[in-house]
Amino acid sequence: MKHLLLSLPLTIALAGCTPAADTSTATSTAPDSTSSTTTTNTTSDSTAANSTAGAGSSAMASSSDTSSSANASSPYTVIDETPPGAPPEMVAALKKVKAPPPSAKTKLADKTRVKLDTSKGPIVVELNGKAAPLHVRSFLHLTSRKFFNGTRFHRFANLMEGAPDGKPGNIIQGGDPLSKDPKTRAYAGTGGPGYQIPRERNSLKHDAMVLAAARSQDPDSAGSQFYITQNPVYFLDENDGYTVFGKVVSGQANALKLRQDDVLKSVTVVK
Repeated sequence: MKHLLLSLPLTIALAGCTPAADTSTATSTAPDSTSSTTTTNTTSDSTAANSTAGAGSSAMASSSDTSSSANASSPYTVIDETPPGAPPEMVAALKKVKAPPPSAKTKLADKTRVKLDTSKGPIVVELNGKAAPLHVRSFLHLTSRKFFNGTRFHRFANLMEGAPDGKPGNIIQGGDPLSKDPKTRAYAGTGGPGYQIPRERNSLKHDAMVLAAARSQDPDSAGSQFYITQNPVYFLDENDGYTVFGKVVSGQANALKLRQDDVLKSVTVVK
């Protein structure tokens, strides 16, 4: 099972299915965490200093696109998100939200804008379909299924410790369907859509106000979880880094206000 979380320096390691209250391996807690290879989806991260615009729904993968799930040549990998021994409420929640992968043949614009309606106000993000078509296609596919609606930003983290330049780099992470329901919110950080997206190498950098894909230790394990950088976090570009696939073009002040437990009310394509 993948657990989509950023770690400290460049790697992400798998967090167990521990509730979010477990802080034993939180990235923001230990000053020597640069040597750690584990991170968790902990709520304690919040305590740390912790593509033509307006492309319409034709850019989205239809919610009925199921061909790739049965197509061995699909770039998306169908997986079972449920870990062994998962509690019944977690099993039920992941089964309920499991989505078929998008068709890789779905037409995609170079630039598409989406609006994130959050509890801190609207944020408009421009998705770069040319630089990261698999990630953008998936994000739009899940948007068309209202997958993100009602989820919470489950992790706010400061990645200063371990950064080569020593500068702070706040990120706010969301996109986990387990964050919707209070019964499964403790496991937020471990959920996804039931398929994985391979890393897409491109020239996009972790500047401030970019949208990137969270993943586990495996570079090809991204799913529905994403993060927004509130400051530059350039060390995440290095080696087997993370896929940047969009940038905030409006509502930057609102994006800076986001903290753990803020709500992502809806995601819609800007027409």
